[in-house]
Amino acid sequence: MNRRRNPTLDIFIEVYKAYPANIFFRDEIEATNSIILPPTALQKLTSMQKGFTRTSPVLFRILNIELNMYTHCGVHDFTAEDDTCIIPTNMFNRLCLEIGQMVNLRNITLEKGKLIKIQPHKTEFINNPNPKTILENNLRDYFCLTEGDTITVKFNRKNYLIDIVECQPKKAITTIDCDITVDFLPPKDYVEPPKSNNNNQNENNYPMKSAGSGNINFNSAEKPNKKATQEELQKKIEDKKFNGHHFRMDGKEITEKLIKKIEDNRKKEEHDENYDPRKNRIISQPRPKFHYVGTLGFKIN
Repeated sequence: MNRRRNPTLDIFIEVYKAYPANIFFRDEIEATNSIILPPTALQKLTSMQKGFTRTSPVLFRILNIELNMYTHCGVHDFTAEDDTCIIPTNMFNRLCLEIGQMVNLRNITLEKGKLIKIQPHKTEFINNPNPKTILENNLRDYFCLTEGDTITVKFNRKNYLIDIVECQPKKAITTIDCDITVDFLPPKDYVEPPKSNNNNQNENNYPMKSAGSGNINFNSAEKPNKKATQEELQKKIEDKKFNGHHFRMDGKEITEKLIKKIEDNRKKEEHDENYDPRKNRIISQPRPKFHYVGTLGFKIN
C-alpha cells in the first residue's frame, strides 16, 4: 500500500507588501537588519515541524521579485498588518524597492561568520574613541551580514554608514554566537596625508634628521658655509703673516729661536680660534633610532 508522504513544514515561504520603516515611524529597526512581520507569520513559524521559539532568532532571505535582488535579515517582532512587511530604510533602498512592492521571504540557515571586511563612509567614524567597541555594540542588533549591504552604526547621537565589503566563509553569514575578525578598510572619504619633504620639518614639527651622522640638525642660519669659512680663514692667515724683518723694541736683533717661538704662538692662536668641536667629538655608543608611526589603523581583531 502506498502511503502518502506528509509535506514538510520546515520551509517558510511567503510574499508581502514592503514598506520602509520611516513611513510608520519605526525608528527602533533603522539601525538593524531586522524586519517586522504580521502575526500570521508567527503562527506559521510556530507550526513548523522543526519547531520555532521566540528566543531562537530565525533568519530570512528577502528578495525583490522584479529585480531578483536579495539580502538577509532577522525579525524584530510580529506587529505589522496582514500581508505587509516593514523593512529598515537602508535595506529598503538597498533592494531598490518601491512602496508597496512585493517581496519574497524564505527562511534560511547561514554559516557562522569568521571574518568581515568593512568600509566606513566617513573618516569621522574611525576617529571616534575605540571604534572597535562601537562596532561590536552595534553588531548585536544585526543577526546576519551579507556582502554588499550597508549597515547603520549609532554613536554619540550620530549615524554612521558602513559597507560590508566581504564576508567569510560565505558571502552571507550569521553573527550569532561566533567570534568574528573585523578588518577595517580605509573610509571612502579618506585622503592620504601629503608626503613630507626631507629638507623640511615633518607634519608633527619634529626636525628631520641630518643625512650625515643623524645626531644633530643645524638650522640654515647656524650652518657654516664651508667655502666662506675657508676664504675667511685664508684672509686671517694672510693678515697675521709678518712681512719684513723681526725686531725688538730695545733695538737688539731677534734670534732664530725667538722667531720660531713667535711663529709657534701665532699658529697656536690660529688653531684655538678656528677650533671646531664637531670635528673632535668623542665617539660613544650608537644612539637609538626613533621611528614615527602613523596612528591611523584599520585592522582590528
